[in-house]
Amino acid sequence: MDIKKLDLKTKLMAGTVLAVVSGFIPPISNTAVAGTATIVVDLEIVTAITLDTTTPLDFGRIAITAAPISGVHVLTPAGTVSTQGVGSAMVGATEAAGSINISGGLTAGNVTVTVSAAVDFDGGDASVDQLIFGGAGIVADTTIAAGATGTMSFGGGSPVIDVGGRITFSGAVAVGAYTNPGFTVNITDIP
Repeated sequence: MDIKKLDLKTKLMAGTVLAVVSGFIPPISNTAVAGTATIVVDLEIVTAITLDTTTPLDFGRIAITAAPISGVHVLTPAGTVSTQGVGSAMVGATEAAGSINISGGLTAGNVTVTVSAAVDFDGGDASVDQLIFGGAGIVADTTIAAGATGTMSFGGGSPVIDVGGRITFSGAVAVGAYTNPGFTVNITDIP
């Protein structure tokens, strides 16, 4: 074999290998290896909302003038009857709004109010199905249905929330004096 041929073969092989090797380019990473961020941390300490003394909500004495009583009977947080059930009349001035005293967290702005289920009398023929919160303790009168949740704002000046309500008549209510353990009202701050 001719030495020139061998030398040419060697050069061709070397050239091929070099061409393959020179075509290989390692991938370049565009991902940062490290970074820095600052996270702001906030904290707010508030006085917990606490409620104490309550005054019962008293719808007073309602006389049946045409049985059965129907419709609704509303007692405002101011303690006045704003709607009278059909077939009924108030006897004397015995009705009185209830109240809740705010003993802590009086400056809370917006609060959530949850009211327990309706209070039924005489097998549900008379049902207190909503509470009405008002007075100087809150910014504006707020009506919340029994078993529901709503929002209101404390007034910041008075520790007293006055409470009225609505009775819905749906049957022949029997004559008698009715008392029920009442509603559970849960008030919590809205962040």
